Amino acid sequence: MTLIEIMIVVGIIGVLSSGVVLSYRAVVKAQVRASAAKLGAAIRYLYDRAVVTGRYYRLSIDLDRGSYEAQVSDERFYLNPEKEKAPGRGKAFDADARTKELDAEDARVRANTQGLAAQLQPPPAPKRAHFQSFKDAMLPKVEMKGAFVRDIYTPRQSEPYTHGKAFLYFFPDGHTERAVLHVQAGRPPPEDMEAPRSLDFDVYTLTLRPLTGRVELKTGDLEIPRDFDGVDDEGQAEVGR
Repeated sequence: MTLIEIMIVVGIIGVLSSGVVLSYRAVVKAQVRASAAKLGAAIRYLYDRAVVTGRYYRLSIDLDRGSYEAQVSDERFYLNPEKEKAPGRGKAFDADARTKELDAEDARVRANTQGLAAQLQPPPAPKRAHFQSFKDAMLPKVEMKGAFVRDIYTPRQSEPYTHGKAFLYFFPDGHTERAVLHVQAGRPPPEDMEAPRSLDFDVYTLTLRPLTGRVELKTGDLEIPRDFDGVDDEGQAEVGR
């Protein structure tokens, strides 16, 4: 083969390789966008369902497994206006474990209080909400493929959660939480590692509006607004519900 023939062959290989890379990128982008859109639809569905059924719902997002599922409770639920006491380094606050601790503490107090002492105790606190999974053909448990929720942030958090189980809550009066989520291409990293930042076209940012349940889906790794903790859709201060 002459030098010119070799150069032509190398050029053809380069063109074909570029086409393969571009095709792969297009597939990855479509896959991540589909996962982000599906997550946004799940959020909107739970917002609507809470209003229609008059029950309390939450979306449980397993950041380590790359999955999410819907949960429901018939008991009244309020969000604590104070920041959650999470372990730090992106580890989510364990809301279920805390509920169990408070239930056990109440049981011990009742068991050790008798007679006049029991009568002098303050009224019992309202029953705590206990969420449980429910089967719904419209929203089964979802195992994300080729993408994962890299992080989630709400006003009750002191930092974005990247590991553990995070929750989004939906209320019968037509409110939810203001939240920002990033869906990224790839698989969730191990618990002791942070997810490497991906290229902008491999990341989608979801922003949840609390008063309308509307989810904005935008391409790119968008930052959390500086006034995120202070105002809602109508410019009013955020409060716990």
